Amino acid sequence: MEREKIIGALTGVRRVFLKSLAFIAASGIVSFIYSKQMLHLLVKATGIKVYYLTIQEVFLATVQLALYAGIFFALPAIIFLAWHEMKDLYKIKRVYGYLLVFAAIVLFYGGSFFCFRIVLPSGIKFLVTGYEGEALKAMISVERYLNFSTAMVFAFGTTFEVPLILLALGKLGIVKARMLVRTRRYALLGIVVASALITPTPDVYNLSLLAVPMYIFYEIGIILVKMVEKQKAKDS
Repeated sequence: MEREKIIGALTGVRRVFLKSLAFIAASGIVSFIYSKQMLHLLVKATGIKVYYLTIQEVFLATVQLALYAGIFFALPAIIFLAWHEMKDLYKIKRVYGYLLVFAAIVLFYGGSFFCFRIVLPSGIKFLVTGYEGEALKAMISVERYLNFSTAMVFAFGTTFEVPLILLALGKLGIVKARMLVRTRRYALLGIVVASALITPTPDVYNLSLLAVPMYIFYEIGIILVKMVEKQKAKDS
């Protein structure tokens, strides 16, 4: 029975992967049509000047941005596909499944928007304008700016999923609420270190923009895991 469950899970992952590629491709093609406008919007968000150093750099940057945008905008479909494959395997109730899908989408886009509107402008302002002077001017290429910005947006979107990740691990029995509470201080240290690595600047303000929400989400994750454990105890 366990072997059949593993085979079923692997088959489901394959289906999700192939369908996700189709959604990403379709979303990427549509995104490419508007990639020039999106690139201007991304640059305008931080208010700095960027430069292209080769003739084809802007074109290649728009293609790269279309790929990133394809993944970004296809995410709701990917999450829904993943839930659709898991709901029968792990006996997830339909109403709970829809709530989890909705929460995952809102958290990812919420974290991405938070980064785009607050963290990215303040971080780049600190790194660029904070060090410029008469003898020192920033000359940032389009490609470097795009890679940095999109990496930040995806990183924040992913880290905002912490409560749902803990909930899933609790549902699978991999983590326990008591263990999460006992290791809270180490989790806080890990959050601070991760925030220092992800955020673009070494100052406390920008670090706290990620560390504080992550710790709050960690505490929410503990509450969710406790709820799962209570439900398991009630069912047994």
